Parts: sequence; structure tokens; C-alpha cells
Amino acid sequence: MRAVFHAVTSRIGRLLTAMHYVIPSSHYALLALFFFAGLEVVLALHRWIFVVITVVLAITVLGVILIRTEEEGEFHPSQAILPTFAALGLTSFSLFVPATLWIHFYFIGSAIVFFFLLKHGAKQAYPTWNWMISLIILYVLLASILGWRFNLYVPVIFILILSSFSILLLSFQSLLRYTRRQSEAWLIALSIAFVLTEVIWVLQFLPFHFFIQTGVVTALYYVIFQLAAMSYEKKLERKDILEYIAVGTVALLMLLFTARWV
Repeated sequence: MRAVFHAVTSRIGRLLTAMHYVIPSSHYALLALFFFAGLEVVLALHRWIFVVITVVLAITVLGVILIRTEEEGEFHPSQAILPTFAALGLTSFSLFVPATLWIHFYFIGSAIVFFFLLKHGAKQAYPTWNWMISLIILYVLLASILGWRFNLYVPVIFILILSSFSILLLSFQSLLRYTRRQSEAWLIALSIAFVLTEVIWVLQFLPFHFFIQTGVVTALYYVIFQLAAMSYEKKLERKDILEYIAVGTVALLMLLFTARWV
């Protein structure tokens, strides 16, 4: 059985490598196309949504295999985190998008994000791409989780556990590009997850729409993560801290002034 599995995976690897030389990035584009088709199926077949999500996750696993083939042995298990969360977040968030013509543009945008994630964002060599896409994925993932609380009255403890788990893993996989050891990345990620989970818990007592709640948490995540990452690149100065605090404050004020109170 092991020999058969090895033979099949070996042939798949050779086929994907050949495709890469014939059409650069063809396997990433094909995966993004499959993801787009999966989102369209979710829209058409709500009754089979769990089956569709399972298929999307299977595509994600295939994407991880493709990443490993592309990296030629430099693959790290943490690279599976962002593609998996992207598939879950973008798919679940589509349930909150109005079923109009615009939802198809959302599907196209999701497929584009998924393509650049597989090609650049999930690799160790592209920290900027990873940070940008991680921020998008964090927003759609938290919006979906908080949306369940807002629309389905899911227990708060369940929301807090899912949110904390999502923030922890997304932070960890991004921080690995800056820290020297995994233990450092885990410690900082745990601290970020703890602080933001406390913020999410407080927001549940305020009459904000879940999109606004998600925006507040994402803005805070941006400031905290950027300061943590910058501290590994250079010594933090007062102006750096004040700059990011000012950016975060402006973002929060804009959100609060435009917030939908419920």
C-alpha cells in the first residue's frame, strides 16, 4: 500500500513539475479556478453546503501539496495554515454576501486572492505577501465567526474559542518569518490572541454590527503585529510606536463614526 501511494504521488509530482515548465503557475491558476467554481456551487447548492466545503478543503490540501512541490523540499507545515483558513474564511464569508450580481465579483476576487496566496503568500520567502493576505483572511474569517453570533445567536464562549484559535494560528504562521525560534512565535502569537480575544469579548456587550466589530479587531491586530514584526527588524523608536498607534486610532475612529448601531 505504501509503495502504491509513493508511486502515485511521485507521478503526480512529475506531472505538476512538467506543467510548471510548460505553463508557469498553471497549477496555481487551476486551483484558483477550482476554488472559484466551488464558491459558485456553494451559491447554487445551499442544501449541500457541507459537502461543498469538504470539496473546497480537499482542494486546499492539494494546494499545500503543490506548494511543497514548488518549494522543492523547503516546505514547512505552517504553510498549510493560511491556505486552509483562506478556503474556510472566503467560503463562509460568501454566505453573508447578498445573492446579487455583486456576489460573483466577490467570487472572482476570492479566486484572485487564493491564487496569489498559493503562489506567494504561503511561502517562507514572501513575508509581505503573507502579511497582506493574512490580514484579508483574518477579516473574512472573524466576520464569519462573529456573524454566526450576530445572526444565529451562537454562544459567546464558542465564538471566543474559534476567534482565539484563528488569531493564534494566523499570527503564528506570519511571525515565523521574523522570529528565530518557533517558541518565540508561539509566545507572541499567544499574547496577540489573548489580547484580541478579550477585545472580542468586550465588543459582544456593545451594540455594533459584526462587520464593525471585525474591523475594530483587525485594526488592532494590524498595529500589534506590525510593532511586533518591526521589533525584529530594528530597534523600536518612539516615533514608530506613535505612528502605528496614530494609524490604528484613525482607523478605529472612522469605524466608530460610520458604525451601524444595532
